[in-house]
Amino acid sequence: MHSNKRFAWGWVAAGVFAVSGLVAACDPEETPTPTPDAGQQNPDSGTRPDSGTPDSGAPDAGNPPDAGNDEDAGTEPDAGTEEDAGTTLTLPLAVDGSWIPSGYMGDGSSGGVTYSGTDCAARAGTGLGACHRFTWTPGGEGWAGVFWQYPEGNWGDRDGFAVPAGATSVSFYAWGTEGGEVVSFMAGMNAADGFEVPLRDVALTTTPTQYTIDLSSIQYGLVVGGFGWSAGGRTTPLVFFIDDIHWR
Repeated sequence: MHSNKRFAWGWVAAGVFAVSGLVAACDPEETPTPTPDAGQQNPDSGTRPDSGTPDSGAPDAGNPPDAGNDEDAGTEPDAGTEEDAGTTLTLPLAVDGSWIPSGYMGDGSSGGVTYSGTDCAARAGTGLGACHRFTWTPGGEGWAGVFWQYPEGNWGDRDGFAVPAGATSVSFYAWGTEGGEVVSFMAGMNAADGFEVPLRDVALTTTPTQYTIDLSSIQYGLVVGGFGWSAGGRTTPLVFFIDDIHWR
């Protein structure tokens, strides 16, 4: 073969071997796994917002306002309020503090009776409740009186006071500034309580004296008129005192 042809075939053969080498180098079976995917694991494996999210970061689990909210569980005002449940009334029972001297009658309803609870020079009996000084100035009605009422101002349109069972009398002390003052006393308000037991026409002295209204035959329940007095038949002022009034 001509030398030039041999030279040309040599170059062709060299080219064929070069191409074969390139093809071999690009064989997919022998190509190593590309690293972009392996190297892209950082974004996924490094994205820890989900694993470190605030949900698993215990705002709910560590949120004790509900679990530790003892406002309801620890509020014991109802269970511990013993003012009503723990207040057991017993006899003897002072009229003052339960009933109020608010039921002015006769001349008293138009200002003819004045009252003071602080003008007693000395106390009588046990000295419980108030010492009452009344002054009646006779007017057009010709008589006057005052009821101790529960509640204040009640003439029977509301329930009365729950007096403990077993009382058989109402006791009190009374005296006048001159002696000889005639006053009637009573327990119960007939129209409201269904009974009214009087102690009529007591002639007072200037010495505190104990008096008793007998209730042994009375069946009582809620009492509106715990005590009262009335007077009449005078033309001059009447001044007298009442102290230590008790249901017994």
